[in-house]
Formats: sequence, structure tokens, C-alpha cells
Amino acid sequence: MMKRLLTAAVLVTAAMTTHAQQWDGVVTGKISVIDVTGAENYGFRVFIGGQQMCAGGSGFAFLNKSDDNYKAYVSVLMMAKAMEKTVVIFSKMVSGQCQIGYVSMQG
Repeated sequence: MMKRLLTAAVLVTAAMTTHAQQWDGVVTGKISVIDVTGAENYGFRVFIGGQQMCAGGSGFAFLNKSDDNYKAYVSVLMMAKAMEKTVVIFSKMVSGQCQIGYVSMQG
């Protein structure tokens, strides 16, 4: 029984590590600022307490209106800000900026 639990824990950890390595940035914290601008000009921007959102990127992560699942991402991020919940934002470097690719709201 203990061996099975240990094996399961190792597999889960390995899966999480592999998942994190596919991203240029993984940042955890509470959203400090949300900016909104033109739909395809890094239209929805999220800042987490001055942290760099991905390696080589800026202090914000973005979504454009044309991004898959845009409305769901925006809804979750705005809810997290309003409820002061911690989020984990996974991003990829796109044109020198950090594009959101996965979001997890905690708690």
C-alpha cells in the first residue's frame, strides 16, 4: 500500500514538473492590476504584484480577444481579482510579451 502511494506521488510530481517546463513563465499570487485596451493590442493585461510574468517578458501577462477561451479566462481572472483569490498563471513568450495559456484560481 505504501509503495503504491509513493509511486503515485512520484508520478504526480513528475507530471506537474513536465507541465511547468512547457511554459516560459509560471507565476503565483494575487492580481494587483488589470488593464484593458484594444482587442488585439495585448487587450487584456494582468499584473501580479510587480512580478516578471515570464522569462524575458514584462510585468504583465496578456490575452487578445481572438485567443481561445478568451471569455472564460477573463471571467476567471476578474473573479479572482474581485474575490482577492490567489491565481497561478502559466504563460508563453509571444512577440516579446507573456501570453496567458493556462490559469488556475486557488481556494
